[in-house]
Amino acid sequence: MLAQQIVNGFTLGSTYALIAIGYTLVLGVLKKLNLAHGELFMAGAFTGIGAASLGAPLLVSLLAGFVAAGLIAVAIERTCFYPLRHANFLSPMLSTIAFGLFLQGLATQIFGSDPSRFPVSGASFQIQFATLSISAIHIVILATAFGLMIGIDLLVNRTRWGIAVRAASDDAETAAQQGMSVSALTMTTFLVSGALAGAAGVLTTLVYSQVNPFIGIRQGLIGMVAMVIGGLGNLRGAMIGGLAIGLIETMNDAYFTAGYRDFVIFFIFFVFLVFRPQGLFPVRQER
Repeated sequence: MLAQQIVNGFTLGSTYALIAIGYTLVLGVLKKLNLAHGELFMAGAFTGIGAASLGAPLLVSLLAGFVAAGLIAVAIERTCFYPLRHANFLSPMLSTIAFGLFLQGLATQIFGSDPSRFPVSGASFQIQFATLSISAIHIVILATAFGLMIGIDLLVNRTRWGIAVRAASDDAETAAQQGMSVSALTMTTFLVSGALAGAAGVLTTLVYSQVNPFIGIRQGLIGMVAMVIGGLGNLRGAMIGGLAIGLIETMNDAYFTAGYRDFVIFFIFFVFLVFRPQGLFPVRQER
């Protein structure tokens, strides 16, 4: 029983980790939050459902959600952040709330407010180890999510783009003086951030089997909790925070009651904000 809940927790937590990583990327470069990030998750989920409903295989549906959410994230950066880059720091973040509400309304008009289901694939199998059961869905979600997490870690830490992003995060003015296009870096950061949220959206529809236009609100908040627990600005901390939240959620549902789920998660969020706002793995500031 415990082993099964750990697998379920990692499966769910891996999708939370992808959302938290997206928050962390934008926060690292702009020092601001994209409060429409949860709606990017929702947009990716519905794009994946739409592609699957047309007969697309799971991989194509995943890529569709990945690309669509990434492009919407670029639109958010161009409309909510870039024009307001010299405004009060709250202005761009507040504008993303309006953008997120727009996306919610658009999804409601297209798909309706009732839950939409991801078409069930005909191919399925179960791997049984005593009381532990691992399905094809578990394997797909874990392999995809961990593959993306490893990929983004390598992208940020081992490529020229990642070095440039970290330089812009430390000191955007100095990075610009060194010939780096901070505007292009910001736009590509949003692209990657949104794509990860879109992938998480498609993968989550495989966990829950259904989504509605308002699912992005909770998932976005859970991503923030994971980011704070892991440590603001720490990509690997965001991954660990997401996995931890997934484990806490599944353990609560298995051994207590689902009614306490959000109470427990957001109480932990409150405790971290008050007593350890730097998170478990704070980023070292060097000058």
